[in-house]
Amino acid sequence: MMNGSRATVLSTRRSFLRVVGLSILMALCPNSSNAQGAPSCQLRVTVMAEAGSDAEPRSNMLAIPGAEGRYAMHLGGGLVIGRCGDATMTGDSAVHLEHLAEALMVGSVRYRDTTRVLDAERVTYYAVVDRVVAEGDVRLERLETGATLEGPRVEFLRTPFRGSRTVATGRPHMTLPTGGPASEPFLVDSDVAEFQGEERAFARGNVEIHRSDLDATADSVRFDSSGLGVLYGRPVIRGEGFELTGDSVLVGFAEDELREVRAFGDATATGQDFELQSDIVTAEIIGGEVERLWAFGDGRSIAASGTFQLAGDSIEFSLTAGRLDSIASVGQAASVETAPYVDGTPLVEADRGLEPGSNWLTGDTIRAFFTTAPGDSLLPPSEVAPTPERLTALGNARSFYASVRDSTRSEAPSRNYLLGNWIEVMFREGEPAEVIARDAIGIYLEPAAEGGDR
Repeated sequence: MMNGSRATVLSTRRSFLRVVGLSILMALCPNSSNAQGAPSCQLRVTVMAEAGSDAEPRSNMLAIPGAEGRYAMHLGGGLVIGRCGDATMTGDSAVHLEHLAEALMVGSVRYRDTTRVLDAERVTYYAVVDRVVAEGDVRLERLETGATLEGPRVEFLRTPFRGSRTVATGRPHMTLPTGGPASEPFLVDSDVAEFQGEERAFARGNVEIHRSDLDATADSVRFDSSGLGVLYGRPVIRGEGFELTGDSVLVGFAEDELREVRAFGDATATGQDFELQSDIVTAEIIGGEVERLWAFGDGRSIAASGTFQLAGDSIEFSLTAGRLDSIASVGQAASVETAPYVDGTPLVEADRGLEPGSNWLTGDTIRAFFTTAPGDSLLPPSEVAPTPERLTALGNARSFYASVRDSTRSEAPSRNYLLGNWIEVMFREGEPAEVIARDAIGIYLEPAAEGGDR
């Protein structure tokens, strides 16, 4: 049997635990009072006569059908003002449901609090949950960053907190400065747009992005206040002289300038004179033009320009004023002379030896140098396709080149096969003219004269 004293102690302990448990629950759920119907601020709606207007302010209390003892306050005929905490709303008319702590503002509505300003045709404020729903020609601006949302419908929570969401639907238009209100912004159109606090913005569904230095499309995109953007769902990025695509693409800005575009997963970069394919492709951009392209990843990287196709564990393009200067292929590098590169042609690493007359070069590292000198062409250098000047292979180098040395003797090409530590192929008017090697051995086969013994 339990004595009375012990029972009292246990009862007191249970009461104490219940109180502590309730205190912990309220600490973990600071908005629990809102869930029970207590608004975070007292909603007041009034009407004032407008200066110079003959209209008389009106305020009518009407019973709500089916809600015994409940009334709706209709206000108009002047400037209607609603206030709740730091939020102020003005409009042409309003309906205030005091028992629900709700107000519908109608006609040239302007909303303002400490973090944003908004204009719309209608704004509904739900004080119990601090929720604002704006409809009809909505324009919302974040006061700190200058970012804006425009569309048919926008909703958010009044009370700001880290990660709080502002969501726009109905194909909204979003303006996102990359370095503050004075910087050139991204212009973003999508099915759904969202601000998350002051730090991030999201767009989802048929996303289109425009800026003076790029255009992009994607299924979804995320922007950070640091000037970083990530695009998902086979995005396509187009800039001055290049186009990048992949499973996802990262875009980096610094001092309001586009500095880097990086594509991940089945990535491809194309330009006027080249195509590059790899697991990861990075474009480094200075002054709005690509200066360097770098391809690398788990698989092989493949590049094409003119009649050349290169492959390696990684490939680097160097460009000047958007035109190709050189290509470096590193790691089991290979260069194969092919039919002229045509934009859109799938890149597949060529299998040496399948074409007896093909020209190829392999090594640990290969570097190709190009020129865009117009030569006899009347076109300016910017419109002349790059032509090869020389190819250099270093480390475990091998080469096979076929060329017509003396067309008066035979139209058949000679055969030149070399192995060495260093091999260089010199070009004349885009055709191989001389092969030079160091520490090398090789075989040279000269065709017989036409009609002679072979």
